[in-house]
Amino acid sequence: MSIHVDLDLITLVAAIVALGVGAQLLAAKYRVPSVLFLIGAGLTIGPEGLGLITPETFGASLSTIVGVSVAIIVFEGSFRLDAEAIRTGPRAVRRLVTVGAALTFLGTALTVRLLVGPSWDISLLIAALLVATGPTVITPILAVVPVRETVATTLETEGIVNDVTASVLAVVLFKAMTAQALRPRGYVFLFLQRLVLGVLIGLLIAAVVRYLLTEVDLPARAAPQTARLLTLAGAVVAFAAADSVFSEAGIVAAATAGFTLGNLELPHRDTILQFKQDVTLLVLSFVFITLAALLEFSELFALGLAGLAVVAVLMVVLRPAVVFVSTVGGGFSMRERLFISLVGPRGIIPASVATLFAIRLQTDTPPSDPAGAEILLGTVFLVILVTVVVEAGFARQIAGTLGVIQTEE
Repeated sequence: MSIHVDLDLITLVAAIVALGVGAQLLAAKYRVPSVLFLIGAGLTIGPEGLGLITPETFGASLSTIVGVSVAIIVFEGSFRLDAEAIRTGPRAVRRLVTVGAALTFLGTALTVRLLVGPSWDISLLIAALLVATGPTVITPILAVVPVRETVATTLETEGIVNDVTASVLAVVLFKAMTAQALRPRGYVFLFLQRLVLGVLIGLLIAAVVRYLLTEVDLPARAAPQTARLLTLAGAVVAFAAADSVFSEAGIVAAATAGFTLGNLELPHRDTILQFKQDVTLLVLSFVFITLAALLEFSELFALGLAGLAVVAVLMVVLRPAVVFVSTVGGGFSMRERLFISLVGPRGIIPASVATLFAIRLQTDTPPSDPAGAEILLGTVFLVILVTVVVEAGFARQIAGTLGVIQTEE
């Protein structure tokens, strides 16, 4: 019997990978973000479709799979983040990832609290997750919408930075939920404790990887492959090492290691980056299809009109307000500022981390909150679904209407 179950699971995993690759091919062919097809594939094979995947399919191991997958995705995004580009880039970029992120966080928390009505803990957790736009949905948009370089850089940098900061903020808030009668300075201590540990471990792993890549003599034929495997191992080891001390520090460590290595002179950098992108696409496809497959429409419908109102406020009120405040004096035209306002789809990081938290909230151990878990998953996935379909799916049409597409000379 166990052999039969294992074979079924292997077949299912293979099918998910095949669907993920198919989604990437369709995205390239029709020039729309792959996340649109990944969500569709997940819903098709999930409980609301063919029923091939249920919450029991992967059991308790799903939490570990999602955690490691998120670490790889965050590592790759951080690896591509250029410190010099952030330092010398448009002021609007720095505002969007600081003031803009703070306003988005506070505005989203207040909106969710007032319209849906969960506890402040759940509201803040949802808000932290929804700060992130993410390169996994922004990059495909810019591939089919050729806008001015400054506009593209602003959107890309915002997505990469906010992916990491949103993950860090969310995991710290989640840990704070387990503390009883925690004073304000206690939250600061928890944040700094996990942040510092994650940063230190990330720096240590980055130093080890760099030493192995630059100081150890390797056969010329094996060097590129070794470089690729070492960086992948670095992402997983950084996450695992920090996670073994504080479960919420793993993502910080992966992000730090990726950012540090990405801004160092490394041999075979191009092949490392290409390999990491390929692995991330595969992991992203697997995780997104699996998470979408576990989504039940009842969780979305349970939010009712309040859920749709939250999405509407985030898309047409909060996002434009944040962008227009952040881009004052940034050298953008009014049409470009409006385009940036209308392109803020959420992607894999909110979905992955929300599922990870929901799994833990549905257990009997603190901070157990099954009702909060349903609101968390429902709200996050509803925002992802609507923003991906509308903002990512129609990004080219929006850009064309606003006249911000750059024509080739």
